[in-house]
Amino acid sequence: MDKNITLIPIPKKYDIGCEKTLVPCAVFSRNELFKSDIDVFCDYFRKINDIQPKIAPGGIELILDSAVRGDGYILDSREGIKLRASTGEGMRYALASVLQLAGLSGGKIAVDKMLLEDYPDKDYRGLMVDLARLWHPLHTILRYIDVCYYYKIKYIHLHFIDDQIYSLPSRVFPEISTKGKSYSFEDIEVIKAYALDRGIIIIPEVEVPGHARALISAYPHVFGNKFTDGCKSVIVTEQGDLIDAGNIVCAGSNKALNSVKALIQEVCDMFPASPYIHIGGDEANIKAWNDCADCVRYMKENNISDEYELYSDYIARVAQMVIDYGRIPIVWEGFPKKGAERVPRETIVIAWESHYHMAYDLLEEGFNIINCSWQPLYIIPGTSLRWDPYDILGWSVYNWQHWWPHSEARLNPINVAPTDAVLGGQLCSWECTYEQEINFVMENLSAVAERTWSVKRIRDDKEYMDILRPVLHKLAKIIVEYIFDKR
Repeated sequence: MDKNITLIPIPKKYDIGCEKTLVPCAVFSRNELFKSDIDVFCDYFRKINDIQPKIAPGGIELILDSAVRGDGYILDSREGIKLRASTGEGMRYALASVLQLAGLSGGKIAVDKMLLEDYPDKDYRGLMVDLARLWHPLHTILRYIDVCYYYKIKYIHLHFIDDQIYSLPSRVFPEISTKGKSYSFEDIEVIKAYALDRGIIIIPEVEVPGHARALISAYPHVFGNKFTDGCKSVIVTEQGDLIDAGNIVCAGSNKALNSVKALIQEVCDMFPASPYIHIGGDEANIKAWNDCADCVRYMKENNISDEYELYSDYIARVAQMVIDYGRIPIVWEGFPKKGAERVPRETIVIAWESHYHMAYDLLEEGFNIINCSWQPLYIIPGTSLRWDPYDILGWSVYNWQHWWPHSEARLNPINVAPTDAVLGGQLCSWECTYEQEINFVMENLSAVAERTWSVKRIRDDKEYMDILRPVLHKLAKIIVEYIFDKR
């Protein structure tokens, strides 16, 4: 086993020799299943190597092999270059590996002689991009799909909606889209088609009940709370605390609930291939509900003791909407333990802050969870709180850390026993422009891919970074050429 195989994620099982196999610069398959995958691969290969492979026999051969597990692949370059997979997913992982491993020699594709078999440990390997604090032009979203393909990241979570921007188009509430900072229906079709061709699954996010100022500002009498002095933005509690009431959706009125349902349905219809719909669910200023006549009435009618129990109840109702539309809801860690029994167990919870609801409690309560531990999986601008691939290599999907004094994970990082209920992990980039975040994403996502593809570490820090440098060099060629084309 050669420690210097230039492939991320590093494969679990391979045998590599010192000689190279050369084949004509061509790709082919006898199976139509892989036709679109060949087209995508050829485009990427040209951008990296400045030569367009032919689609013809004699070069890299893609073989349908039902004996290979669905998310796995075999790369055999001992005689010729043969890729085996039983699904398009597995074959895309094989082709992504060839992009990293292959070079050119005399106009031919050159790969070290090897037999490589690989598959991921965790299905959920994700990247989240914040499109609602600082809007991203369409072409930058496509670049992140490219990065996901290259690193075998399966999911791209698009944070479309927050206080600042509602970046999705809407026919149900046409005034809700932020002018000049939202995507058209045609843009959404472009994003979906690009992701589909590359096997990247989109997870769209609609943020409720908190982070909803964009909804409430556009339609205050639909989504806003009913206060005695009308729709106000700040409430003073009995303790003298100021509560921002202008960014939380009413949890009591049928009008607000049915309107959220209409938005959820619109998003489901807009993203028919997305198995997951993210409904937000964190950092909600729930004390504002105590001054809302509709929320107070709802709590009384449904024997709900306080705003915390109402919080869980609201998440349960919106999650059930998603389930009723045939999708799986995802929420951020946010709803409390109180009332959590109301939340459908089909709901997947992203554990990120280790403050509202601990990962071990969520597992004990029967939820599947995704690890988005703020430290080291967040990218945030203008802060000393920045982590690099070394930090992520020292993390695992069963570990939560934090820098925040109020988080349990600050002084006592949380570790849970290995379990399939931890579905995987995700890198999250917040409040950045594309230019601010792209380099950090390219580097840090490589380590997230590494630690979710193989839960058990395979290389130490130095060995990994020696592998990362040439891998990044090829990825930069893809990204830079696309940006150049755009300009």
